[in-house]
Amino acid sequence: MWIDYVLRQVGSSLSTGFKVADLLLTSRSSSRMIPHSGDTVISLTTHGPRLRTVYLTIESLIQGTQRAPIILWLDRDDYEGVWPKTLRNLVERGLQVRCSDGLYGPHTKYWGTFRELAGSGIRVVTVDDDMIYPTWFLEKLLIAAEASPDCVVAYRTHAMKLDDEGLLPYKYWKPTMDTEPSRLNFFTGVSGVAYPPSMVSFVVEQGDVFLQCTPRADDVWLNACALRSGHLARQVYNHPRDFAVIPSTQLSALVVGNTLMGGNDEQIALTYRPRDISSLIDAHTLELDRA
Repeated sequence: MWIDYVLRQVGSSLSTGFKVADLLLTSRSSSRMIPHSGDTVISLTTHGPRLRTVYLTIESLIQGTQRAPIILWLDRDDYEGVWPKTLRNLVERGLQVRCSDGLYGPHTKYWGTFRELAGSGIRVVTVDDDMIYPTWFLEKLLIAAEASPDCVVAYRTHAMKLDDEGLLPYKYWKPTMDTEPSRLNFFTGVSGVAYPPSMVSFVVEQGDVFLQCTPRADDVWLNACALRSGHLARQVYNHPRDFAVIPSTQLSALVVGNTLMGGNDEQIALTYRPRDISSLIDAHTLELDRA
């Protein structure tokens, strides 16, 4: 599954090159501002060498047909270090940069923003720092989120597969090919996810126990929280959408470790409790009865 995804990204590398060049020029000339407040906030993190390229992701969001406040989380070393001019320019245009505790790995993308906004009634959209998002990204995501206000909404989900003994390994899960909300939809953060305010609050209430069970797989923890809180997941379209990857940022150890090397299965086993599996089996049985 992950190999197909990477091959699709490699196949679109030429198109991505044009997008990067366009965003580079736009970032030098655009004065389009980022809103400071609203009923939706976009949250992401970056680190190390990616400080030099994250402006491409953020610029693609600013140039969208719909905009929202953007919060970028940096670990302390990066926060107190020298920022690239591209990042400083974005701050002048409204980017909000926060300093993280530096303990949360991939969970940094959402954890600080969730804690900041829990109970506020504000929706949080998470994005990855190595993607170029299309101009319609936020607009289409929010249309789907408004249509399913109690759901976690994503551009990319997998259908969790089970047998009589429980969950099958992650590599056997298939892309979701509909927009129906389901407990069996496992959303992935790479293409963007919208979390309703009630989900934000629930996750914060659980504290940082994810550090013990799933420190390297934020998707695993957030999907478990969605299941336990009764938030179904749905896809924006009836097929997954993969967006352009910024060159040189993909194929990280996290991607390989969580997919090819079975890291997701390990962390799923540590995270999902017997009652979680029972709930998924019930959902699987119900869907079979409806078929």
